[in-house]
Amino acid sequence: MTDPDLAKLSEAADQCGIPADVLKIMAADDLLPQVVRGRAGHVYFPRHSIPTWEQCIKLLEEQRDRHLRRAAAMLRRLETELEAVGNDINEAREQPRQTLGIDLMSFGHWPYQRGASLVQGQPIINSALEQFALERLAIVRYHDAYLDALASEGRKEP
Repeated sequence: MTDPDLAKLSEAADQCGIPADVLKIMAADDLLPQVVRGRAGHVYFPRHSIPTWEQCIKLLEEQRDRHLRRAAAMLRRLETELEAVGNDINEAREQPRQTLGIDLMSFGHWPYQRGASLVQGQPIINSALEQFALERLAIVRYHDAYLDALASEGRKEP
């Protein structure tokens, strides 16, 4: 792309002081709506709307926190599901002749293919575990990006 009104990702990174790979992550997750995609998927910024270092840091903090809140919600959901398994275990011990509880019976039947836990009829705990794992990956990704961005302060071009 040769549009003089558009800056390459590397130019935008130099101008705002945020590493290019961090800007690329932010663009991929639609945190930077001003991004223009080239034919080959390359990231360009309108020169008049390259974000500042401060704006990027704020967006990274917000996205990191969003994933932390989602993980906390998934953890609460997992705790509830595990409590249900514990109740089934206690009932099985107290009433050995009764049928085992559904939460106990479904626990540990992990899906063999990614996304299979979201299929109707799969145990809720499987879905919650998978969603928690995905949020954990996002937390790590944004935590690392945030630290990289913080470390880049002072390295931007004047």
